[in-house]
Amino acid sequence: MTNASTTGAPPRHVLDDALLPVMTLRESALAHNTAVMQAYVERHGLLFAPHMKTHMAPDLAARQVAAGAWGVTVASVPQAVVAWEHGVHRILVANEVLDPAGLAWLASRRSVDPAADVLCYVDSGTGVAAGVAAQDAVGGELHVLVEIGFPGGRTGVRSPAAARDLAATAHDADLVLRGVAGYEGGLPGVDTARDYVSGVLAVALAIRPLVPGPRALLSMGGSAWFDAVVDAVTARPEDLDVLLRSGAYLTHDDGFYAARTPFGRQPAEGSLRAAIEVWGRVTSCPEPGLAFVAVGKRDISFDEGLPVVRQVRPGGTGAVDPLVPPPGAVTVTRLDDQHCYLALADGAPELVPGDVVVFGISHPCTVFDKWRQVHVLDDDDTVLRTIATWF
Repeated sequence: MTNASTTGAPPRHVLDDALLPVMTLRESALAHNTAVMQAYVERHGLLFAPHMKTHMAPDLAARQVAAGAWGVTVASVPQAVVAWEHGVHRILVANEVLDPAGLAWLASRRSVDPAADVLCYVDSGTGVAAGVAAQDAVGGELHVLVEIGFPGGRTGVRSPAAARDLAATAHDADLVLRGVAGYEGGLPGVDTARDYVSGVLAVALAIRPLVPGPRALLSMGGSAWFDAVVDAVTARPEDLDVLLRSGAYLTHDDGFYAARTPFGRQPAEGSLRAAIEVWGRVTSCPEPGLAFVAVGKRDISFDEGLPVVRQVRPGGTGAVDPLVPPPGAVTVTRLDDQHCYLALADGAPELVPGDVVVFGISHPCTVFDKWRQVHVLDDDDTVLRTIATWF
């Protein structure tokens, strides 16, 4: 991470020296979103392990942990290694792990740091057997959660009976059974999600005698229906910790999660602000009503909706005040690898080559992975620091 305050360099506007396109994060939005979400989980008595795969930026993970997060969630052992090597030793791998080297690494963490808490899922007898082999090979402990899915969904056993049987298998094989986990984000609505989480909670209570120690764990949480999780676990027993994994809240977006965030349904609980912008320069205006910006699929997310135009910077410098086009006046209609097609309707500013367009995005997870360095901006668009991602 580079920081103007530590190098002694004066703050510079992002457009002063930037080689466009660039991705930026708004510091005020990051600070706001961090505080809102941490306050939410604390208000509802939850633990929080935000999903680091959203950003894979150790700087941002450190911010989340410093604000009170229990640790981080990751999707794979390589991501867990990144978190570990950057000082986060409470890690949930939200997948069954079958790679022997990865399992051996997980099972050996407490021998490296006795205070560490590293867990993964199991959703099959094959996963249990692989975990036992790795645990025995390193003389360590593999801590696991039984993953419970739903028909047509992602991973996880498909019935309460299968979950109870797998929990007994893991316990009898001497893995360290810690509880259960699930993922409600793939369900079509908040009511369906609430019913599903209630079913997972019932399994957690049923297998509680198999979980050693004073506390058991239930982990849940995408970024769309976490209010359903809160509703479903309200009457949980005191010795059951609920670990929420939501990750997209930190940066939020201008599309997919803006339409689905639980804070939209429950505004009294808080609100989130979009922190991500991608800046690109207009390179061609070949015909009326059409302009091209040098931003494409290599630079910006498009899997859950196309980008939106937030601002236009006439002349492409920080010396001119930004223009905010009226709704519908400037629309992204298509992305190629390195080109963005803009349709210009009535009321659109007159774009010319050299202008800069500032985009908001939909779905944070698939824009971070396109960048190895990201600028963090103050509200006056000066660069506060530059952070690294580790994909």
